[in-house]
Amino acid sequence: MEEFKLEKENIKVLFVEDEDLARQKLGKFLRRRFEEVELCENGLDGFLKFQEAFTSGKKFDLILSDINMPKMDGLEMLEKIREFDNEIPCAFITARNESENLIKAISLQVTEYILKPIDLEEITKKLDKICNNLNLEKKFKAQKSELDNYLDIINQEALVSKTDLKGKITFVNDGFCEVSGYTREELIGASHNIVRHPDVNKSFFEDMWTTIKEGKIWNGTHKNLTKDGTTYFVNTKIFPIFDINRKNIIEYMAVRFLVTEEEQEKRKNFKRFIEQLTEYKKTIGKLKTDKENLDKRLIETQKTFSVLEEKARVSEDKRKSLLKQLEAYESSNLQHNKMDIMAKQDKSKQFDDMYKSLNALKTKNLKLENDLKTMQAMYDSKNNEVSNLIEKEIENQKRINELKDLVSNLQKENGELRVKKGGIFK
Repeated sequence: MEEFKLEKENIKVLFVEDEDLARQKLGKFLRRRFEEVELCENGLDGFLKFQEAFTSGKKFDLILSDINMPKMDGLEMLEKIREFDNEIPCAFITARNESENLIKAISLQVTEYILKPIDLEEITKKLDKICNNLNLEKKFKAQKSELDNYLDIINQEALVSKTDLKGKITFVNDGFCEVSGYTREELIGASHNIVRHPDVNKSFFEDMWTTIKEGKIWNGTHKNLTKDGTTYFVNTKIFPIFDINRKNIIEYMAVRFLVTEEEQEKRKNFKRFIEQLTEYKKTIGKLKTDKENLDKRLIETQKTFSVLEEKARVSEDKRKSLLKQLEAYESSNLQHNKMDIMAKQDKSKQFDDMYKSLNALKTKNLKLENDLKTMQAMYDSKNNEVSNLIEKEIENQKRINELKDLVSNLQKENGELRVKKGGIFK
């Protein structure tokens, strides 16, 4: 937990509670943990405070709120907030555990559901979980931004192109257009043969296609021809791009570096981000811990389902008990003699009341079963989202590894090439 302590202090919290004593007491607790905590006394006040912060660009990171409040309850407040922000985590603190509220809270993507009276140790654990998830999301966005920057650097330093499975060009960057002399419109849809140099042997390209069709990375140095007939040398690495299941190749991507003294000098500057890329890989290992936190959250959800199932079982037992009482009553009623008719009429009224109660209990039990099915479907959906996230993390890690291998190999090969060939392109 030491790793997240400073980050948690910078989390901005909106706390909404209509009871003065509870608001002040828990507000004091929250301010000892978080640097900025805003207190509101009802749902309308809380929504207006959220809207003001959202509009000014100083958004809240976390919402803690009671449900039953004047002017606007917590569920209505969150429903309006979701019109602005579908991602901000929210934990409800309430004295009641009603299934209707629970179902609506889940549909509004409520992160936690905390029952009063508040146990500070329990709320600390839940805040730890929420804050860990917040920091995981922040790290993921920062890492994605960093990776985009690295790719942008490659796009500026290299000649990049993509082709379909038949070798037709589907993408070229500005560097490719500038060096080849062709416009993007002339290149898109054309074969890569458009820049092929006639001196390059046909077997050279046959070997290339054989390699990449097998799903392997191909690299080599060769001559290309510009639109005006000028020769230029490139060190090329081509690698296949797979679908999300990594079973089928969907396209090919080629990264080329000009083999000239000038370009070699530029690529020395490129080493700076390689070191950063190495550091980035180290952070991937930390995602394992964050994934474990997500697993714990799923376990908590399963516990909630277990509690609801237990309540359903108790309701069923009560229903069966009433049925037995009803059967006993009917059996006893048949044994009364004619002298007890007046007494039977009174008992008949009691029977009607019991029967109505039984029907009401059956209706409530049926509703509870439907609620359980609804929550199970939502749980399965959330579980699938987590599985997809994990798959995307694995895919990102593999692509990053390929990217690092690509850059590292190019650096090594071009170093050797410089010694052997130096000054080929003039």
